[in-house]
Amino acid sequence: MIVTLGDLTLDILVKPDKHIPGKPVNSPGSVTMTSGGTAANFAVWVARLGAGARFIGKVGNDPAATLLVWDLLKEGVLPETIAEKGSTPTLTHVVREGGQVELIPDRGVAVRLRPHEVDASWLSDAQWLHIPAPSLLALPIGTAAARAVKLAREAKARVSIDLNSADDIRNYGVGKFSVVLKSIKPDVLFATEEVAALFPAGSLGELATISVLRLREGGAGIADDKGYREFGPEKLRTIDRTGASDAFAAAWCVTFLATKNADQASHKAIKLGARVAARQGTRPEVDLKGIAE
Repeated sequence: MIVTLGDLTLDILVKPDKHIPGKPVNSPGSVTMTSGGTAANFAVWVARLGAGARFIGKVGNDPAATLLVWDLLKEGVLPETIAEKGSTPTLTHVVREGGQVELIPDRGVAVRLRPHEVDASWLSDAQWLHIPAPSLLALPIGTAAARAVKLAREAKARVSIDLNSADDIRNYGVGKFSVVLKSIKPDVLFATEEVAALFPAGSLGELATISVLRLREGGAGIADDKGYREFGPEKLRTIDRTGASDAFAAAWCVTFLATKNADQASHKAIKLGARVAARQGTRPEVDLKGIAE
């Protein structure tokens, strides 16, 4: 069982019609709503790849939460969610002129997950615990994540952390966050080049047994006891990178758990990340041939 802890989000895409000189500002466009959230997306990709997946998180007591939890169930994910008065997290994507996308996040009640709400039985069968960085950067969810790590270690599970937000880590404080990582001692760290640049050269390799670097052009770099090596990207057209990193991490974890081979895990992660980036949305339907076992 692969477990993740974090946000289950309603993603809202606001896409105005293409800009035409003289066109009224209130011209019609489109609004699309889908399920999202870094941890939830990761869990969905794990399930699609044929592995057991469990999601832990807090949701609001609103209709959106009911739909999002039901969607996880349909995807084959076991949702361990706690409902609380308040709003379910949302992430609004506003497409601006020129194709630039403005993100407006509202984490709602997700950050209110408390340690005592994380049931020990949810980690008792865990082989892997995956935590996106935002689950460590706010309270009380950060302390809930720490309890999940403790329970995962007791179950002899591996722990991975995805450093997927340079701005959040920068605002939190790189030095302060390094202390958090040292206390967790993750087996695997995922990071983009932008995030890696925030830390002293080589330090990510010292914070985890394996560091996985997602390269800008779509390839990957690995640092472990065998040294550092890089793997090239897939030659697919990139349309939307929004969900590619979650898919990448899911494929890497599922493959490594099955093979114990970081190189093979990286190759499959690159393939899935590229296929997801070649489609619109965070959880598009893609061909899993050559990736899923």
